[in-house]
Order: sequence, then structure tokens, then C-alpha cells
Amino acid sequence: MGSLDTFLERFEEAIEDITPGSMNGATHYMELEVWDSLALLTTIAMLDAEYGVHLSATKLKALPSLNCLYEYVVAEVNK
Repeated sequence: MGSLDTFLERFEEAIEDITPGSMNGATHYMELEVWDSLALLTTIAMLDAEYGVHLSATKLKALPSLNCLYEYVVAEVNK
């Protein structure tokens, strides 16, 4: 599992119209103007492809910030 910075870069690459370097751990990604159903599905697919973490839309919605999402992914990878 990479660092939070690497995770943020992958998130920014996955979601359209996000300026590289504009996200941080405190970002509440679901409040972004570009967050929509496609962004949700793209995030789920990225987590599966990059980290082997299978995440439901319901679980994703329960993780409000990128730091929360990152910590969840780290915990799943380290199981």
C-alpha cells in the first residue's frame, strides 16, 4: 500500500475535471462539484483495480473524507 500522497494522485487521476494536487486528506470528495454517479463508480473501480479492495456504494458513502477512505483501504489491504 502506498502513501496518502500516492492515493490522492490516483484518486485525482480517476475522477474527471480534478486539478492534480488540489486534493488533501481532509477533502470531502462527495461535496466536490464533479462528484456524481460516474465519479462514484469510477472510484469503486479504481479501488478494485489499484488495491484489490471491493467497496460498495453504501460503504463508500459512509467514508466522508479522502483520509477516511484511505485509512479504510489501508485496513482492507493489510487484512
